[in-house]
Amino acid sequence: MPKPGVKGRSSERIALGILERLGYEILETNRIVNVGEAEAFEVDMIALSQEGQKYCVEVKAGQAGVSDIRQVFADSEVLGLKPMLVCKGFANEAAEAVAKKLDVKMIPFSQYYVLLEPEELEVVVRSAVQDVLNEYGFFPLPLWEAIKEEDWRLIERITAAESFKEAAQHLDLSVEDLGRRIGDLRRRGIFPGKGQSFMDLKRHSQQLIQRYSLIRRLDKIEERLKKIEESLDH
Repeated sequence: MPKPGVKGRSSERIALGILERLGYEILETNRIVNVGEAEAFEVDMIALSQEGQKYCVEVKAGQAGVSDIRQVFADSEVLGLKPMLVCKGFANEAAEAVAKKLDVKMIPFSQYYVLLEPEELEVVVRSAVQDVLNEYGFFPLPLWEAIKEEDWRLIERITAAESFKEAAQHLDLSVEDLGRRIGDLRRRGIFPGKGQSFMDLKRHSQQLIQRYSLIRRLDKIEERLKKIEESLDH
């Protein structure tokens, strides 16, 4: 019998929490049902309602079709329990009609529960971490040589302005031309690639100026120290 994948296990954990908040007691999970000597099927959960009714619960990460309705009904008949599906709703009107006919109770996943594949989750986590790093000034520094003199002028004007319009006026550009210049800086890795508000770009520009000013001061200090060392050697 195949084991549930990451998405299946995630949906089962979420379903368990939903049922408990609705007042159900989870009596068993992943129960293996044998018919004779053979393993017949596995039930995701056995749940007890506040009214004392036991349910055979199947969890589906997506929408339930007619075959899903029939399956949980058949499993519940074998166990002598009421059938229940926790899913993202019915796939079509036929599935809804069959569920009603067979008295299969459906508990919907809330729209706020997003069940992700591992690859999708990785993208979400990476994006969230990068956003936090950007916000606190940990966006990777571009090479000093990559920032041209006209780029520094734009960066300084953004730092001094309070809006895209004001920055454009200071640079004697239209707002559209300023947008194209900012897009170029994004493509070259000088500004973060994602679209940001003006205040986000202003904060990033301030960080660039502060960090490169510090680096330049450190370089000058290092040069002076080298000269002092060289003079002492002589």
